[in-house]
Amino acid sequence: MSTILLIDDSTRILADTAEKLEQAGYKYDYVDDYKVAFNFLRLSRPSVQIVVVSLNNSLGYPMMRKVQSLMSDRATIIVYSQDKDATISSWIKRQKLPFFFKHDEEADAMFNSIKRSLYSKGQFFTHQQLLKLARVLSKYTNQAQQLVKEAAPHSKSLQELEHKLARKLDGIDKQRRFLSDLQK
Repeated sequence: MSTILLIDDSTRILADTAEKLEQAGYKYDYVDDYKVAFNFLRLSRPSVQIVVVSLNNSLGYPMMRKVQSLMSDRATIIVYSQDKDATISSWIKRQKLPFFFKHDEEADAMFNSIKRSLYSKGQFFTHQQLLKLARVLSKYTNQAQQLVKEAAPHSKSLQELEHKLARKLDGIDKQRRFLSDLQK
């Protein structure tokens, strides 16, 4: 399960954000139907840390209230909208949702907000980085996946994580080869 859920009632609004997340190595789930989104949130609530919602008109207000009541205690909720007449942004302010970004104008700011939110929740590594570490580590131990899962939450930099994993290996020779393989 990923930690980011993108809810997009129009598959083109959050498509750029999804592409940026993928290029940066983050794992996410993307749904384009609110019913599917609520089922997903009910099943995956503990693992979802960020919910990004595209809100395009007042028809989405009831859905936003449901997302807010279901997830506001455990996830960062980010709203992304075209908001041509500023009614959506004023409604978002009244709902006390802290993150609102305008479509096409603030796409980079929203992406940076997602990354900052992940860092604030202790997720310093992308899915791709962890997969690469596990793949290289698997040459030296059968417990690579488990070791990466255990060490990653307690490491604040990639170098720190790499060295923690190296110390888990038996023998200085294996440790050196592992660190050398990571540099390739």
